[in-house]
Amino acid sequence: MRKIDLFIILFLIILSVFTLKDLFKPNFYTSHDGIHQVVRLYYFDQAIRDGQIPPRWAGGLLNGFGYPLFAFSYHLPWFIAEPIYLSGFTIFESIKLTFLIGFILSGITMYFFQKELFGRLGAFVGTIIYLYAPYRFSNIFVIGDATSFIFPPLLFLSIFRLKVAGKIIWKWIIIGAINLAGILLSHAFVFLFFFLSVGLYIFYSLLFIRKKIIFMISSTLIVILAFGLSSYYLLPSLTERNLTKFSEIMGSAFIGNTFLSFKDLLYSSWGYGMMRASEGGMSFQLGIAQWLVVGIAILLIIFLVLQKKSKDSTKSILSEAIFYLLLFLGSLIIMFPISLPFWKVLQNITVVDFTWRVLPVSVFAVSVLAGFVISKIKFPYLVALFIIILTFYSNRNHLRINQILDWQLPFYLQLEKTTNSYDEYTPKWVRNEMVEKPRQKVEFLDGSAEINIIKNKSNYLDFELNTKERGKVRINTVYYPGWQIQVNNRPVIIDYNQNGLMEFAVDKGRSKIIVKLTETSLRLVSDILTLVTLGFIVFIIIKTKKV
Repeated sequence: MRKIDLFIILFLIILSVFTLKDLFKPNFYTSHDGIHQVVRLYYFDQAIRDGQIPPRWAGGLLNGFGYPLFAFSYHLPWFIAEPIYLSGFTIFESIKLTFLIGFILSGITMYFFQKELFGRLGAFVGTIIYLYAPYRFSNIFVIGDATSFIFPPLLFLSIFRLKVAGKIIWKWIIIGAINLAGILLSHAFVFLFFFLSVGLYIFYSLLFIRKKIIFMISSTLIVILAFGLSSYYLLPSLTERNLTKFSEIMGSAFIGNTFLSFKDLLYSSWGYGMMRASEGGMSFQLGIAQWLVVGIAILLIIFLVLQKKSKDSTKSILSEAIFYLLLFLGSLIIMFPISLPFWKVLQNITVVDFTWRVLPVSVFAVSVLAGFVISKIKFPYLVALFIIILTFYSNRNHLRINQILDWQLPFYLQLEKTTNSYDEYTPKWVRNEMVEKPRQKVEFLDGSAEINIIKNKSNYLDFELNTKERGKVRINTVYYPGWQIQVNNRPVIIDYNQNGLMEFAVDKGRSKIIVKLTETSLRLVSDILTLVTLGFIVFIIIKTKKV
């Protein structure tokens, strides 16, 4: 890496810190998902401290009855935030620093990706367009999820390098796998659309290369290793979803209700609520500078296509630009009502809540087009300066939080029942009326009893029970596969069919009872698969360094 690259990266870091300077204000701020994130990090930290590795269960959610949040919700933002929190920062500071880290890293990865294609100037402009898309600020100040933007640039760079090389290069296969897994562990919906985009890029690339089989093998290895790395999360989340009320609650509720119009993408007023909220919904505008880039890119592509003589290097870059233009246009179309048939088919495979989840793909594609424009247009420095100035100016009102909240952490915890809008991951055997109000952790249902709780953690309960008659004990925790109960060191059958809570019989007298959450066979296999994949990657790295 040359000094000029280090200087550019340092500049991007300083620019990012200045851009997100409102994150350094005290406490937290109003946003749609911000409260969710505070509570999620709190329970993620609790799970880690309780020995849940990986975390599955949030013991304090659902009014204290427990909730399998981390069996389904993303992990990577909290794996970034957890060391920050453990080092002494508050939960609020840890989340905001996670946003900042994600923003900075996304700029660095985009710069190196576009430098490979378009050189330094094109890469710098493309990175500014990537960082300063209005949706990026909605993502931080409204939605509260920014980690997934780190990974697409290096994912596409790795596939590009494998395509150009025409041979299996483990370095780029591993980089691609890590970044594909990174998107998945950052946000499943964002992953879905980038996975489709990568698939399209691979098949598009096959039109222009000779060594198709080798390229397909390399691409397949990326996917296999990525799924292996994320299997500890991916496999349980896919297979256990039918144990919850997800399909019943979500179903096709969002089909046709969240489409955007071209006007929304061209301009929509800046708000801090969710989509079309009465208090001012979030903006979906793509950005003035971004639209300018698209217009110039279209004209430039047409001009280069009509040229009779072009260098091979120009043809190669032109084919890349055509793909990203098509990807951009395709990402727009599936946010419009005309794409309803596509969404109906997709909903038969998986549920996606909002059509605008594809906006990260739009932002990514247009930023690549920006690099292309600067690399091929006349007077590149003049055009670059104009685009950058326009980018900064058009975002001048987007770089701020809405309002500081002076709420303390306990108040956040009281506000959130599950951190999901519809409590959709509640196990389907749970009767809702049984979990509406908090209850004492242990109840003896057939008379009086002495109950002495020795240890109470999110995944472990140790208590003593002394009764004068045989009867039934209820643990006011929702049953979920993996929970086990031992009475006097002997496993007992858990009855949860009545109301979804764990009940079991005990004899009269004193009983020592342990309730613990364990990994099911499937989860254990998934954990092992992740560890084996990680070990394989480490082995390949060590082996290739020795060669």
